[in-house]
Amino acid sequence: MKITKIFFAIFIVFSLNLFAKGMPSEYYKIKDTKKAKDYFAEYIYKLTKKENLKILEERTFVKKTLSSNKTNITKKDLKKLSELQKRYRVKELYDLKSYMLKIDVIPPAMSIAQAAVESAWGKSRFTKKANNIFGHWTYNAKNGIVPKRRAAGSKHLIRVFNNLQDSLSAYMLNLNRHTAYKSFREKRYQARIKNKNPMGMELSQTMLKYSGIGKKYLAILKSVIKKNNLTNYDKRFYQETQK
Repeated sequence: MKITKIFFAIFIVFSLNLFAKGMPSEYYKIKDTKKAKDYFAEYIYKLTKKENLKILEERTFVKKTLSSNKTNITKKDLKKLSELQKRYRVKELYDLKSYMLKIDVIPPAMSIAQAAVESAWGKSRFTKKANNIFGHWTYNAKNGIVPKRRAAGSKHLIRVFNNLQDSLSAYMLNLNRHTAYKSFREKRYQARIKNKNPMGMELSQTMLKYSGIGKKYLAILKSVIKKNNLTNYDKRFYQETQK
């Protein structure tokens, strides 16, 4: 009987986490502004690191696969390469540079800053009801909620995600393949060529097309990164992943 109760309790906890919306409930109980922001930054950092590690694995795979003779590529590796080509919208299957431009990390300082700005530090309606922390749109009525201030005649919806990790994954994939962020990818690639780590402060200034407020958005990101010392998360990430 006790074992049954334990398994039931675990199932309940798992179910609550699976269908939870927004940040962990304890976050919303924090009254001190600085402590709340630190909690938020740390939480988004962990999500970002998890996704970046997946991207680095893909990047390493492509480098290794395309550095060998094409005739030596196994069917299994060729299939995986084709999947990555489709996922990142790379035109030529064997174009290493195109993969390197698109399959790379998003600096944590930038992801944290954009998450903070787009979600009001995780307290927006979209974050709490849709796990949407980066303001993603959709036109699929089955997978979206109507924005309260949507202009008359507009049909866009706020996309609903299963969890914040999925929202962050979509955000990172968007930056890595959408034509609107070509300058972001090129600036990041140039940093790599110079053997430098891509940094959020510099790359955030390429996000001109992410928001409708233009250059003001870039100034806001810069301010958020600076005032909250978010560059430290970039340094931490590279220290933890380049050992």
